[in-house]
Amino acid sequence: MTKRVLLIGTTMGLVSGEKLDQEKAIYVTLESFQQSGYETILLTENREVFPDFHTLAQHVIFQDINLTNLKSIIIQYQIDFIFPTYAANNKLNIFKNLIKQGFLEKNHVKLLVLNQKNLNLMISHKALTNYLQNKGFRLIEHEIINKFDEAMAFVQQHHFPIIIRVNNKEQKTYWNSINTKEELIHLFQTTKASEGYEVERSINTFKEITMTTVRDRFDNKALIYASEDIDPIGIHSNDSISVTPVYSITNRLFQRIRDAVLKLTRLLKIVGICTFHLAVDEKTDSFYVLEISPLFQSKILPIIASTGYPLFEVICQISLGCRLQNVLTLDGSIINAAVELTPNHLTGRFPIWQSPQLVDLNNNLGPHKSSLGAVIVNGNNLETVIMKGFKILNLSDDIFINHPDAKLSDEQIESLLFHTSIRRIIAVCEALNRGFDVQEIQSFTKYNLVFLETLKHLLDLARLLEYKKGDLDTLLLSKRYGFTDFLIAKLWNLTTAQVTKITSQLSLNRLFLPTPSSYSLDHGAVLNYYSSFLDDPFIKEPNYQIIINNYPNSDMISNHEMTILAHQLIHRFQSDGYSVAAQGNLLSKIDSHALGDFYVDSSYNKSYLFSPQNRLNIAINTIENQHINYPVSIYNLKYQQQLLQNHQITTEIIFIQDNQQRLWLSLPITNVLKKLSSQHFEMTAIPSKLKTGLVKRISDYVHSNYQNTKFGTIIISDNDQWQWLDGFTINVGIVSQVNPNFIDVLCHCLVGIATPKSQKSKHLFGRKINLKQLANGLYTTKVKYFDLPTTYRQELK
Repeated sequence: MTKRVLLIGTTMGLVSGEKLDQEKAIYVTLESFQQSGYETILLTENREVFPDFHTLAQHVIFQDINLTNLKSIIIQYQIDFIFPTYAANNKLNIFKNLIKQGFLEKNHVKLLVLNQKNLNLMISHKALTNYLQNKGFRLIEHEIINKFDEAMAFVQQHHFPIIIRVNNKEQKTYWNSINTKEELIHLFQTTKASEGYEVERSINTFKEITMTTVRDRFDNKALIYASEDIDPIGIHSNDSISVTPVYSITNRLFQRIRDAVLKLTRLLKIVGICTFHLAVDEKTDSFYVLEISPLFQSKILPIIASTGYPLFEVICQISLGCRLQNVLTLDGSIINAAVELTPNHLTGRFPIWQSPQLVDLNNNLGPHKSSLGAVIVNGNNLETVIMKGFKILNLSDDIFINHPDAKLSDEQIESLLFHTSIRRIIAVCEALNRGFDVQEIQSFTKYNLVFLETLKHLLDLARLLEYKKGDLDTLLLSKRYGFTDFLIAKLWNLTTAQVTKITSQLSLNRLFLPTPSSYSLDHGAVLNYYSSFLDDPFIKEPNYQIIINNYPNSDMISNHEMTILAHQLIHRFQSDGYSVAAQGNLLSKIDSHALGDFYVDSSYNKSYLFSPQNRLNIAINTIENQHINYPVSIYNLKYQQQLLQNHQITTEIIFIQDNQQRLWLSLPITNVLKKLSSQHFEMTAIPSKLKTGLVKRISDYVHSNYQNTKFGTIIISDNDQWQWLDGFTINVGIVSQVNPNFIDVLCHCLVGIATPKSQKSKHLFGRKINLKQLANGLYTTKVKYFDLPTTYRQELK
């Protein structure tokens, strides 16, 4: 009898890049389980999923992930295994209760990856500290206190800042970073702790390291990932810039930490993946284990970008009982996944926020993660990695051209260096430009010293470029360290085209280098590339190929819709026999099965991160259509909010038009805006029926105004005003679910072989988005899906 695996999918609520990464992971996991002969059932709260989920999984269940629903599904579908690796941390108590109540044992269900021991250590910080202490691991100084005077006594011994939290048993209690006596007084005035407070020495003077291990049930194990935060904030690792591999601690200390995490992996009986967050004190040659997580964390995705390691396939196979040395990948090959790979280049992960005006984001980073996601870049030196990160984050102009902190006094700059705000990097660069001592800046910021020296090198090089305008040797040097034509043009008061022309005359060309990896196989696997400037001939891309370039923005909903759309396009084009290459941060390689070449870096000079549009460029170069380019835009959440503020109700319809001007139309999506307060909005989107009269009006409108347009969105306001968009809104995810032939028609139209097909609506649902603007310039986005009434669904069908 075929065994059944229940995958725990993504939850709703706050939208972040982690949700997007989880969706990609689930996509690969479904394929991997299916290849191994298991039936898969997916439980998810997200209605806008990869369309292939419906074909890969025997059942996709859209329900709240809670204890009652989980029990019901286990019984109804006779589940044999539960795979919770991509579940959210706030769902861990569900699995703990299933074990505690004996429900899993009674129904003969095995929980993969998690067990009673590592569940307790993830949920309870007290249990973790006790366990580590019993196993001989050194703990950061901490105490349980009850009074303000006791807290101040701890401060006098260890100094500010400190970390403190209300010490109760609830999982949702958070740590607080306390920097001053006034903040500590406020905490005691506003909270009550029946079991006291847990106070801990801050790690802001330590280096922060992340390590990830894998282990099978035969006790084969390996360290597969290690990175360090080069601008550690001492609170939340995901809000820092991280670089892999680790390069700034001694090899002796690194090996000690490696041995320790591998020992913990065995002690915890991990079968799967486990990530450890550690603090390293080089002064005492010691380290501390801060957090243990056997769940997938998006921070470790650079392991794929830097080595091509088929992470998700490995997790699935070893959780099912496979040996690490004999992992079956999706491309059909058997690999030794216990190999600890070391790439010959650096990979950086840069967190992103919603606003380009970093001066508005001047809050101190705290115990709650503020960044929404991250971008990943590769380079052959740290300078190149940093320059790529600055370019994508729109920081290059402020750091090298505008100098927004130039009018501040030295004392004001010093004050900014002390605070862990989002914009501190600009103050750091201003201090370096003024000649502040690197050691002094390091004592203020606790930044990695190598990182600060690298920043100083880049700033010195920028000044040299300004001083030696037109000097080819300086140009060559700057290119080797990641300076773009766009930035050099500004420093030299030239146009980008002029600098590009000069560069092209040098013996310096862009080369796409495949990352060295045991898993970059000749057949079937995706080659992962990073770009650098070398004295080598330019490698020409294939003559006939479809290339998809993605330039993400900072809106996570828009990114989510764009990624699903892009992967749909890739899959459809490949199914039709086309070779597809993809380039862009959101399209990073996720498995060993995908076809075509993959470029993780882009040569574009301009960042689209804070643009209202999330751009996807599709370059069609086939025998039938040579060198045709189709830019696709998804307008972000803020754009749609502004659109709705003028008209509280709008209706939008996507159209696709083939060469014979035959139209395909999506179901209309009706949008309603509700203003809850001056900074709080609720947007509701509901599919509606496409009536005959409206079809005729749209056909006449498109044929009269957009005869040669392949696709777009028509927006009709409540006063019957019509507007056309040269792309889609964030409702494209709903459209792709309720109109399952949408991608098929779009792809065929783009390559010139389309005939509009009849559409059969399914998976009908509505969506509410809550957008709340915060005082510090950030905003939070929450999504909730709801079922449409039965009578309404029947009418639509």
